This record gives sequence, structure tokens and C-alpha cells, in this order.
Amino acid sequence: MNTYKAVSGVVWGFLLGCIGQANAFQLSPDGTLAEREMAKKYGVSYKATVPFASFALHNFSDPAHEALTQKIYGCDGDWQDCSNPNLEYAGAYIIAGVRWNDDPVFMPGTEDARTKGCNGRYSVGFISQTRCWVNLFEKAEDKSASDPMAFMGSGNYISRSHFGDLQFLHAMASQEGATPEQTKREIMMWAEFAWGVADGTYPINTYLKDIKIEGWEQHFNNGQTVQDLFAVGRPWLRANVNQVALGSLLHLVQDSFAGGHAQRREEVMGDKCMGGAEAVLGRIEEFHSYARQDHAKHKADDASSVARIMLMAHEPDVVDAGKKLRGFIADRRKWADVRPYLDECVFALANETTPASAGDGYRLEANR
Repeated sequence: MNTYKAVSGVVWGFLLGCIGQANAFQLSPDGTLAEREMAKKYGVSYKATVPFASFALHNFSDPAHEALTQKIYGCDGDWQDCSNPNLEYAGAYIIAGVRWNDDPVFMPGTEDARTKGCNGRYSVGFISQTRCWVNLFEKAEDKSASDPMAFMGSGNYISRSHFGDLQFLHAMASQEGATPEQTKREIMMWAEFAWGVADGTYPINTYLKDIKIEGWEQHFNNGQTVQDLFAVGRPWLRANVNQVALGSLLHLVQDSFAGGHAQRREEVMGDKCMGGAEAVLGRIEEFHSYARQDHAKHKADDASSVARIMLMAHEPDVVDAGKKLRGFIADRRKWADVRPYLDECVFALANETTPASAGDGYRLEANR
């Protein structure tokens, strides 16, 4: 749930300092060089401008997701070195997937196309239809404030992933009061799907409505295919949608370690999973809900400075988890082998949990 400049290689400076952020570790303002070149080849204009500096949403100026992902893929330099999205460690397609959760592209519906700045002929993404993206987000933000259930299963992917039933893409509960077990089921549902795309179980021509994963039909029952979901309007991604899907899963895992998304206990020495073969990565006590959070406080804990501290404070950490998943893919492991690691080690729940709330330290002052 972040914001882009345009993939131009120019750092925004003042403007980015004025923009807030809603969910997820932050992303770089630059797309990859490969992404820009491929877009140019296919005639897609990557021109984006922030309509107004007061837009309080995301800040792509802080490439925490890119740095974490490059480290997963072997970058052993300092944080600044690993923040460059053009590094060849992870590659353009994994990085595109890491960005996807925050910027899931889609074709605008009839109502969306009527929104100022939206062109119904092209897919909506922050870097391809920026003003449209911003306007749709703000409309959803306003509507969800008065009707929290407005985007539970309906609406575009911007609305649903930020304010509706798809908030599990960011390791967050879709509504206040949801049990940790409910949110974890949705997280594991997406993980199973993403892994199935990554390992070839679900080819790009698979219809989403035909996927048989428990709970899936509640969220994806339209006429879209896997290709539509991950690469509509972006033909250069089609041959590598498997990598995009893996990047999406890595994003979800990374977000689960962000304080504004979930509350984890410190890992306990000797707390093992998978029959004692692996260490539990800090049990989750609560998945937070974004609805009543202070967005500025949420943003502060999604910054690179916090992510760096997180890596020093945890052993094993989110990079170790990503490397484990990378190894599973390299070994061509199927979901049956991967599921126990995610279920028992990465998303393990604490013995005592609480229903979703804004979370201690993230509540709006008015709600204290």
C-alpha cells in the first residue's frame, strides 16, 4: 500500500517528504531499468506525477521492500547498496511481484472509468495511471470511513486491498475484531495460491474461479485468469508470472514483521517447529486492523530504519524466512512441503492472542 513517482530515476525530495504511507514496508520511487525498457518496448507509457503534495498515503522513497528482497537473493552489502532496484540479485520479475501487493494492477470498471483522471482503456497502476489511482484510493478511503464493509468482496483491487477483504495481502486483518485464526487462514490461502503459481501448479491461463482452495471463492470468483490478476496491461510480465507470484508471497511475509501490521512476541530460544527442524520466527499475538490506526504512526514503523533494526533484533529474521522460501523454489518443492514451514514457523500464533485492533501504539488519539 505505497506510492510511486514515475520510474524516472529522479528522487523526489520535497514532494516525497510530504507524502505519507498506509501499509507495508515502503517501496523505492524507482522501477527497475528492465521494467522501464520493457514498458517502452510494449508501448506502455510509464508517466506518473503526484497530483498534490498533501496526498497522505504512501511513500515509495524508502526502499525497504527492495532491500529486504535483494538481501534474500544474496546481496550482502550495506542497506544502501541493497536498496537499488536495478540489482540483478532478485531480478526485475521478483521485484515486480514484491511491488504488486501495494499496487495490484486492474482494468477499471464502468464506475472507476468515470472517476477523474481514469482512462477505461488501460490498466490502473500507480505508475501508469497515477491520478486515477490516487482518486480511486481517496474515494475508497472516504467511503470506508462511513461504511467499513463497503469493499468486503466488491470494488477494485485498490479499494479491496487497502480497505476491504484483501487486506491479508499485507498480513493485516480485514476488519476490526477479526480473530487471528481467521486472518491466518486468509494469509495461508493466498500463500497456497501464490506458491501454486510460482511452482507451475496454476498456469497463467487458469481461471481464478476454478481454483479449489478453502475460502478462495469468497474473494476471487470472477472471470479473471492468473495472467489477468498479476499482469493485466503488462505483457512483459506474462512469461514470468511465476516469479511475480513468488515476489508477492515474499511481500506478505515481510509485512508480517512490520509493527503496524502484526504484533509478534520475541522469538524464544528452543521454540522449534516442523518436528524440531526449524526455529519459530516469533509467534504472532495479533494481526492489526488499519481502519482506526494513526496513519503517521503506521508509516513510521514501516521505514527502512525500523526494518534494519528488526534484522538486528531477531534471529532468525525475515530475510532468513525469505531465503528458506527461495530454497524451496530452487528445490522444486510443492505446497505440501512448504505449508508446514509457513504454518508452524513463519505465521505461528502465540498461545494467547487477541482479536484485531489498531494495536498498541498505533491508535488514533481520539480512540484511546
